This record gives sequence, structure tokens and C-alpha cells, in this order.
Amino acid sequence: MATSENGISYLRQDKYTILRLFLQKTLLFRRFIVLVLDTNLTDVENSGVFVMKKSFVRERRVEAGPYKEIRLYSRTIEQERKCREPRGRRKKVTGLSQARWNQAQSKRKAALFLYANFGEKDYYATFTYSDQFLPEKPADAKRDQENTLKKLKRLYEKEGFELKYMWFTSYQYDEEVGYITRIHHHIVLNNGPSRDAIESVWSKGRGKKKQPLGRKQVQNIQYDSDGMQGLVNYLTGQEKWENRQWKKGQKRWSKSRNLKEPHETTNDDYWSFRKLNKLGMSNDDGAEEILKRFPQYRILGDILKIYDEDRGWYFKIELFRNDDG
Repeated sequence: MATSENGISYLRQDKYTILRLFLQKTLLFRRFIVLVLDTNLTDVENSGVFVMKKSFVRERRVEAGPYKEIRLYSRTIEQERKCREPRGRRKKVTGLSQARWNQAQSKRKAALFLYANFGEKDYYATFTYSDQFLPEKPADAKRDQENTLKKLKRLYEKEGFELKYMWFTSYQYDEEVGYITRIHHHIVLNNGPSRDAIESVWSKGRGKKKQPLGRKQVQNIQYDSDGMQGLVNYLTGQEKWENRQWKKGQKRWSKSRNLKEPHETTNDDYWSFRKLNKLGMSNDDGAEEILKRFPQYRILGDILKIYDEDRGWYFKIELFRNDDG
């Protein structure tokens, strides 16, 4: 068999030539699909040719118990590559912008933990203060929270349960005039001991000297037409204001460490740009198509739909499982 000077047979060279020509044609076809037809792999999935997508539609799901949050938006290979690169120095963000961002993220995270861990038959408690025990300053209420949680843990353990909770505190306070909105607490707990037993822990002293710190009410969580959304919106809207501004360093809520985390997944293959455009142009904001995709769910509230000339369509849909309320 004849060979070239470098020892590679002409036959092997022919194979490499054929492979190179095939790859060149495949590359041209890919460019035609992406740049001329402005589509992605989903639209040519039956072509029999592998196509590297320049851009695609991402479906991002966050699942928390019966709740599901769906976001649809376009992504590019370049964006994905940059996400994997080491981060540079952070850009300076104004205090107001950062505060708004932190507030929105805190509310969203709290809502997801509530959906993931609590539901009907669990407890929702409200604890207030009588004038006698009203903390002089909001910071003084921290001790009451810690003592109450210790009592709750002992109560749950005594009756064979593991305490799971989320604690929200709300107030508006001014050093010159005192409380504008009196400090009070909301707690969501897993079902376990009786409601009367839970109410009894909001107290001070022991035996005959035991006194309630204020009013207390424990009730079972009940779903309305939107499931837990009303309760979630109320709890995540609790505020801690001192001297007409958010108290720095104060968390909006706290939780036990044994809560389940929300589950997040992505799907980059189901939606094409053609499907997304059809969704955006539909009269019902894509509700019918979304419910076909997730038949076991119903849509909560309105679908958020935004169109940007550079980025295309963006959707945010909140869903609630049909067998949960």
C-alpha cells in the first residue's frame, strides 16, 4: 500500500478529507439553521443532523410542595460560557437598588420555604403583647422569641414530634414617639400538640405566677381558592422599621434548620422560539398551553409576560397543584 512521507496512508488521508468535508457541510447547515431561520435544535429535531444551538429557550422550574414557579426566557451559548467563568469584581450597586433586591429575594425565599414545608392542618399562630409586657424597644423582644422557641421544642419533643417552624416579627418604631405599629409575632408550625398547648407557651413565669405575655391565637392553616397564597403574601410582607427606615442587620424571618429546601431544575429542550412566540402572541397569555404542559396544576394570579426587543419574551407563571386545595 502506498504511503506518504509521514507514514500516513493515502487511504487514511482520503478518510480525513471526507470527514473534513462532512464537518464543513454540517457547520454550514448549522449556521443556516441558526442565523437564517433563527431557530434552535427543537425545530430541526427530525432533520437527522446534530445542530449546535447558538441560542435556546430555558424553562426554569422551582418546585416547593404543591407550588411550582415557571420562568421562560431565552439564553445564548455565550451567556452560559460566561456563567462558568470566574467572577470578576462586583459592580457597585446603589443602596436603594440593593435594598430592593434583597427585599424581593427574602420574600421569595420565605414563600418557597412556606410552600415546601407547610400546608393544611399545620398551624398558624399570632402572638401579641399586653401593655404590661410590651418590650421597651424591638430588640428586647428577641429574648421572648428565644424563650418561646425553647418551650415549643420541649412541648413537641414531649409529645413525640419534631418542631418545624418559620418565625416572622413585625413592627414600626420611632425613638421619639415609640411604636407606630406595635410589635407582634407570626409563627407557622407543623401539626403536633394541641392548639391550646401551643398557646400556653406564650407566657412568662411558672406555676401560679405564670402570666400570658398578651393575646395568642393558634389556628389550622386552611386553603382558599389560591391555596396558601393569601397567607404567604401576608407573612412575607411583615416589616421591621425603626426611625422610618428598615432596621439594618435585621432579618425578615427565621426558620428551623430541618426544613426542606425548594427544588430547582432547568429544561433547555422543550420550548422553541416558535413555541415561545406563539405563547407571547396568544390572547390568554399562554395559559392554555401552560396548562397542557402541566395538567395537574392551576394558575395562580396573572401570568407575568414581558417582551424586550433584544432579549425576546420573558414569562413567569405561578402554579398550584389541583389536589391541594
